[in-house]
Amino acid sequence: MSRTQGTPLATTQPASKRELARTSLVRVFEYCCHAAKNAPIEPEQFTFPAISLVRSGVFGFRNARSPQLLTTGFALLSNPGQQYEISHEHAGGDRCIVFRFDETAINELVDSPRHGAPRRYFDKAVLPPIPKVDAIRHLAEQRLADESPTMGLEELGLALATTVAAQMGRVPKHESPRDSRGTRDSIYAALAAIEASSTEELALGDLANIAGLSPYHFLRVFKRETGVTPHRFLLQTRVRRALELLRDTNRPVTEIAFDVGFGDLSNFINTFRREVGASPARFRKSTPIEWAALARAQHPA
Repeated sequence: MSRTQGTPLATTQPASKRELARTSLVRVFEYCCHAAKNAPIEPEQFTFPAISLVRSGVFGFRNARSPQLLTTGFALLSNPGQQYEISHEHAGGDRCIVFRFDETAINELVDSPRHGAPRRYFDKAVLPPIPKVDAIRHLAEQRLADESPTMGLEELGLALATTVAAQMGRVPKHESPRDSRGTRDSIYAALAAIEASSTEELALGDLANIAGLSPYHFLRVFKRETGVTPHRFLLQTRVRRALELLRDTNRPVTEIAFDVGFGDLSNFINTFRREVGASPARFRKSTPIEWAALARAQHPA
């Protein structure tokens, strides 16, 4: 079993792969290799562009260039069609979180291969531990644990790919600037779509299509025009709807959380507290005077 869902060139070593999330831009897997120390080495081949973040274990990686040793915190970068070998000379087994990218999305971050040339999106196969990459990994795992909207995971996936590209001296491909009125109209269309469908699972790629932009540039322009990311705006929209229901109805907090689009009560409470400054229960019980006093205490002059 290849680490990016490819086909081994020989028989596979013991391994398991579990899909954690799937969107149109990125799929996230947990890959566990159960090979014993000094297990036979077998050739494999990458099939998709991917970034694998090592969470535990140690293993050797060899491609056409040179062998390298990876352990916790390292990143393995996969180019489609690239052959490689994995060895376990020091210890058996390893566990990785794999971000597998849609090639259209990754094309926005690195130069497209020339026609007929190998699809090489990454100049290196291995990156040493980088704090920015590890921070994104922590946030992604938190998103997965909280069952947050997939849009947030897509944003983190693009951030991961951008950070890795920057480590290799690459910058996102330039997209010609658009008329400012046309850009605002595009972002307004995306805002309207979020407002109309805030209880649904929205995808970054779908919103980018509405705006007529690539996902990467849509994310950049949306934040420039609104001050927040699409994922943050979606969460804020859901919280605004919850505020109305908490004040105007006697419905239980749990019912309101699910009704406005949150799939998990604890995620709703944490998001509400972060955006509003108090829990839903406290907001519901507070009088206007008490709420004004709370706001002043949180933001003293």
